[in-house]
Amino acid sequence: MVFAQEADHLLLTRVVTQPDEAELFSIYNPTNSVINLSDYYVCDDEDYYKIQTEGDMSPSSSIGGFTVQFPDISISPGDTFHIVLNEDYKEFYGEDFVADLVMFGSSDSSLTGSMGFSSNKIDEIDELIILFKWDGESNHLIEDIDYFVWSSLDGVLNVVDKTGIDTMS
Repeated sequence: MVFAQEADHLLLTRVVTQPDEAELFSIYNPTNSVINLSDYYVCDDEDYYKIQTEGDMSPSSSIGGFTVQFPDISISPGDTFHIVLNEDYKEFYGEDFVADLVMFGSSDSSLTGSMGFSSNKIDEIDELIILFKWDGESNHLIEDIDYFVWSSLDGVLNVVDKTGIDTMS
């Protein structure tokens, strides 16, 4: 993580895609400041920006996708948060593993928003995960923070291209 130490924003540092019970991603704070996550979101759809431009608060797939907001929690400098996507994660990681945040339920550590009902939310073959910041005001732009994109050689994945997108509709 040599480059991560020089970053001035949160970074996605780990993505686990399989088995379904193990689905997880991690965010790392390489800065010298505490960062409050209440205006941060994560999405797995290239149309994530439509929550600002079109008021579409769930642009991701209703089956296996997600567009979720972090709770009002802060991440300290040098800390890493592990976010699990499947409520059966302890079957893979064991009882001693405690996730920092979860993408299910309604606890203080739950992300909220649109979460598909499938147990497989991160596609192993073609996927993207976008971490972004937005204050919820339609006239304020989304700030892209970090993203992971992967695809098989045969797969086709639409990457994010916001060129020519109006800031509001």
